[in-house]
Amino acid sequence: MLSKLFGSLFFRLALLVVTVVVATQLFTTWMAEHERFKLLERQLYIQVLDTLSFLEDSMNGMNPQERQEYLDNYNRPGLPNLLPYNADKSQKFEPELPKIGRMLAERLSHDLNEPIQAHFGRRADHRELWVHVHVLDQAYWLVIPFGRYRDKMIGSLLQSSLIAALFATLLASLFAWRITRPISRVVQASRELAGGTMPKPVPETGPREVRLLAHNFNRMALELDNAARERRLMLAGLSHDLRTPLTRLKLTLEMQADTPDQHDMLSDIDELSRIVRQFIDFARAEESNRLEPLALADLAASVVSRFRREGMDVRLEQRSEPELLADALALERLLSNLLENARRYGQPPVIVRIEQQPGEVELSVIDHGKGIPAEFRESALAPFERLAEHRGTDGGSGLGLAIVSRVVKQHNGKLTLTDENDAFKVSIRFPTA
Repeated sequence: MLSKLFGSLFFRLALLVVTVVVATQLFTTWMAEHERFKLLERQLYIQVLDTLSFLEDSMNGMNPQERQEYLDNYNRPGLPNLLPYNADKSQKFEPELPKIGRMLAERLSHDLNEPIQAHFGRRADHRELWVHVHVLDQAYWLVIPFGRYRDKMIGSLLQSSLIAALFATLLASLFAWRITRPISRVVQASRELAGGTMPKPVPETGPREVRLLAHNFNRMALELDNAARERRLMLAGLSHDLRTPLTRLKLTLEMQADTPDQHDMLSDIDELSRIVRQFIDFARAEESNRLEPLALADLAASVVSRFRREGMDVRLEQRSEPELLADALALERLLSNLLENARRYGQPPVIVRIEQQPGEVELSVIDHGKGIPAEFRESALAPFERLAEHRGTDGGSGLGLAIVSRVVKQHNGKLTLTDENDAFKVSIRFPTA
């Protein structure tokens, strides 16, 4: 199930759009964070310059004692402080500077043309940035509160990006579904067409290429249906027209005096009639009739009794009495063709076996002949395929197994040809639901 989903066009389109949206959101978030850092660094830089300029103007002309008294009065909690150079002796700093601190130190070093030391630490419950500066040619530490300069991503920006990505994902999924929906309908219709059922016309909606695909598929399906209908009419009409003169020939021969060749001629006419009947069955096998509840064991018993009356060594092994939805006439043709093949090409005894399995019913016809070689079994299911040299007699019409294969396909069954205990087994499994 997952492999079908991951390999679908819908998943790939949705994944493509989601990938593009997520990549765009990540790039936009990175750009926004980069610009935010640049803006904060510029504000911090201006604050440092304004503070230093203000302090130099204020302390210009003061002696050291007056400067210290002024700074004692100037330095207040929560505001920039100018501390003596030895004030860092009792302070513990973090091993690394935050990004804004590094950017500020680099800019000050570049503008002042001298290396600037900077540290990041905590005092009480406040985060602080310590910058080594010179005021009136004397070394100080300019301590800047760092509470409003957040070094992490803004929560609102991250939330906005996530909401936008989620909305884009939903929109991409809807967009991919709208595009792939018509294609999925074409795929489903092609499965029905391959199964022998004429699908309903596919709605010609969606993008231009998809509309063109649906239009061409509908046209192809209609032409195939017309061709199949004409072929059925031709086969049925030709077969019907042939049966009348064959019946007259047989009746004329039977009314004439016995001759040495009369028996062989009657056998040839019966063979021609059987081939004509198979042509009719083959044409009818393409028709999809209504499925109705059917007792498979009763139908098999009726067909087996008919062949036993004709002198065939065949018996029914009824291991269960299953009921399934099926076309009774189609299943009767199916079993009749299998028994006819077993009589012509196999060896007695012939066994018809019915058994119930979980979720399915198995119908088997077993004969004790040479069977069909494994390399020819697939081709044996094709129409007009004759395997006389492998079955020991003439090839007939080559339609027996083709009729069986079509009926099995119409009932969503599974046909297998196997060797079992020196016997050849044709097994058909029908779903019970």
